[in-house]
Amino acid sequence: MPFWSWRPVGDEIVLHNYLEGASERVPRAVLDELEAAYRGGPAPESTAPGRLGLLLDRADELPELVSGLARSREVPLVDQVELTNRCPYTCEMCPRTHFMTRQTGDLDLALFRRLIDEVAPHQSYLGLHHFGESLLHRGLPEAVRIGREAGVRAGISCNPPSLRPALAQELLDAGLANMVLSLDSTDPDTYRSIRGRAARFDVADRNLRELIRRRDAGGYELAVTAQMIRMDANDSEAERFLAYCKEIGVDRAIVVRLGRWDFEPDYIDRIGTVDAPGYTAPCSLPWSSVAVLWDGRVVPCAHDYDGLVVLGDLRERTLAEIWRDAAVAGFRAGNRTSELCTRCSFSAWYREAQREREGFVEFHRERRAQEVTVEWINPESAGWRDGRQLFDRFDVVTGPAR
Repeated sequence: MPFWSWRPVGDEIVLHNYLEGASERVPRAVLDELEAAYRGGPAPESTAPGRLGLLLDRADELPELVSGLARSREVPLVDQVELTNRCPYTCEMCPRTHFMTRQTGDLDLALFRRLIDEVAPHQSYLGLHHFGESLLHRGLPEAVRIGREAGVRAGISCNPPSLRPALAQELLDAGLANMVLSLDSTDPDTYRSIRGRAARFDVADRNLRELIRRRDAGGYELAVTAQMIRMDANDSEAERFLAYCKEIGVDRAIVVRLGRWDFEPDYIDRIGTVDAPGYTAPCSLPWSSVAVLWDGRVVPCAHDYDGLVVLGDLRERTLAEIWRDAAVAGFRAGNRTSELCTRCSFSAWYREAQREREGFVEFHRERRAQEVTVEWINPESAGWRDGRQLFDRFDVVTGPAR
């Protein structure tokens, strides 16, 4: 089991939940009940809500958990598909800038279509990004359309200077569901110092405003989030950033933590502060999801930027075949000591149902003194934008199909 272990004590057992760091002495029958729940079967009526708390945050989460586990046994959730790893930005907090060594290229849409056909029965949302600027892929609108026609809505995380108005219109027409735009400063010089020469604030501002204008004028169901990564260079700008986002009319503005990635401590000290925890608990992702690189290789999570752990290749096998492979099982068994996982500063956030530990709420939303959340939510957003679910540490809107 990925989340808990047990040991016998007389006629009873002691269960330990690694995600919660909690232990409880219970009858041996509870082990069978939890095993049954994990395998996808119904929990016996005798299972007390308190016992399910060893595995869940709330007893009523069991149906959702069982459904998700049953699905992930056949084929994993694909968190992200990398359309390209090309990028004109040299963001100083991004591992792509400093450490990526793999070849650059663009995803073949024929391969993408085959992947969509395989995952469509199992998931309804997909992130079309990984470690590149997705807006550079000429087939991005077509990829959004392919997914939508199969019942899989798409979202992207991107940089606003690359969002040309004509491309924005194509994405709106294709039915893009969610867009997260990175804008780390409203000061042109600071913005450029953080993300490089391609980060022109005047272009970003113009493109953002035009996106919102076109979306609102056309009544498109696109949720727009603007995010700022907190660093030393912009640490005093949070309130100004939120005010700017309110003025231009995005749906949500957030300030998020700086990630550790593979950076040496002295480099991190030069650009900001990483106060996220290190590896503290088993991660649930090896049992449930993957990411796909532009060349079709499958990696275990969205934080494998360089293809360090390759589980399989979609050019050679289906996702289901890769998921059943011994390499996947081996990665799960070595999750605690994996080179990829032990250096992950995100690991403590991965929880099966509720990701609210270590100062975060819903996704990696920044909290400061007195637990104040640094974000702004547009009160005028359409009602459907209030129906949010978790995806990839960003908000994902699940609205009605157009």
